[in-house]
Amino acid sequence: MIRKLARIDAPVEVVLEIFRDTDTWPEWMPGVASTRTLEPGAERKLVEVVLLVLGRRKVQQLECREHDGRLVHRQVAGWFREWRAEWTFRPPPEGQGTIVSLSLEFDIGMAGFFVPRKFLGDWVKGVIDETVEQARERAQIFARRRREPTQAVPVGEPVLQVYETADGFEIHFAGRTFQIEANNFS
Repeated sequence: MIRKLARIDAPVEVVLEIFRDTDTWPEWMPGVASTRTLEPGAERKLVEVVLLVLGRRKVQQLECREHDGRLVHRQVAGWFREWRAEWTFRPPPEGQGTIVSLSLEFDIGMAGFFVPRKFLGDWVKGVIDETVEQARERAQIFARRRREPTQAVPVGEPVLQVYETADGFEIHFAGRTFQIEANNFS
């Protein structure tokens, strides 16, 4: 079993939405090439996830359930013999931000004879650490979008704000938001 505890400086509802929205996982979650909702639902949905694992494409179907600020992802078909991740999201005692906790159980079955357990465990821990870091960055972007301007701007004067994101730039101008991907510059 792998456990992870981390703090993200964003409200619980923002962080929970980042992890809940399986359609956006390919935009920020390490190793996720694509997702497709097979069976939508409010409390349970079935999602096909295409992963890039050590240079290979792996497909799994996850049953995603949500209950009381907790997300449970369980593989129902795929390359693991067993895969179950439970994410919880709660405010810290001082009230600001979100404490994210993960409990992950997995079994790779026969592949375990060919891949050293320590190597696999270290690799999975690295992916989890990167996932949390990417969620932090995404939460900061959402927090910037929610922030109200601190000063009134005289009518008729344009306001330009530019933020660097993991994918390129986010530009706010005259009440509109534009996204420019970094690959547009090459």
